Amino acid sequence: MATTWRSSLPPEAFVLVALGVVVALVLALVLRWRHVSRGLGAFRCYVRLPGSAGALGRWRRGAARFDTHELRWFPTWMPFASRGLCMERSALELFGRWTAGEGDVVPDGLTVLRGSLGRRDVELAVPASSAAALVLWVESGPPGRNVNVA
Repeated sequence: MATTWRSSLPPEAFVLVALGVVVALVLALVLRWRHVSRGLGAFRCYVRLPGSAGALGRWRRGAARFDTHELRWFPTWMPFASRGLCMERSALELFGRWTAGEGDVVPDGLTVLRGSLGRRDVELAVPASSAAALVLWVESGPPGRNVNVA
């Protein structure tokens, strides 16, 4: 008499494993977002690099955080906190601002700051209080630097 061995797991096991992976991924994203957005000097920030191809050419939601010499921007749904955009204070110039309205892609009431990051154009959409802090942060750069701020 031959013995039959079951070599595969029941379908319920695959569903449980898949559910566990999804829960772990969501938990990792939530914990990473809390780490990025709860830090000192962190604020909500949408970023767009006009003229860029791909995802950076359109508005992307995220959080930005001030550092001593750079502004670090982290996308909302990126699993790694190291991925993002690093804007050095010495290369960042701000020269225009307006308040987002009903027809804009970013939420109403955000202040959109237009500027440049070296040779690239950049637009940042931030709450009004964060816009004021960002302008002051850029202005307070090291002395002897030509600062152009809106």
